[in-house]
Amino acid sequence: MQKAHLYEALYLVNHGIDEAVRGVQRLKKAPHAFREVYYKSVAGLERRRALINGQFMHEMSGEEEDNAAFFEEEFNRWLSDDPLDNEEIYNLVHFLEDQRKKMGEPPLVQFLKPKKQEKEKVVLKQALKDTTPKPRSRLRKPKPRNKVAQSRAAWDARAA
Repeated sequence: MQKAHLYEALYLVNHGIDEAVRGVQRLKKAPHAFREVYYKSVAGLERRRALINGQFMHEMSGEEEDNAAFFEEEFNRWLSDDPLDNEEIYNLVHFLEDQRKKMGEPPLVQFLKPKKQEKEKVVLKQALKDTTPKPRSRLRKPKPRNKVAQSRAAWDARAA
């Protein structure tokens, strides 16, 4: 997740302030300590923590609300009974392939560039043309009358 490092940084700030507050509280136990200074120090640390947390949460709340709206729309689109159109299918497959690429997995689908697509269409049409069965002639082949004619007919059949 892209925002996890920000929340982790805020956690580290809060953890550091907790450590500082514990250190100040331990100093309060020292003899001849000026209690007022320690109380002000703890209050100052807690005030700064509140300011940092408040500012961070204020800035992140707008981004989180935008993300929530975006993902709500995505969630509802995938749950709807309406079929996906070609562009949505393309975008979904493209997204999944990008995720596979980021994880280092080989692609399941190859996306062609427009010029390459035209070449592939021509090759596909030629392949379909070559595999289309040719119609048979309804005329009967004449039966050869002797062995020489039969071998010649077999030779001609192989050559064709």
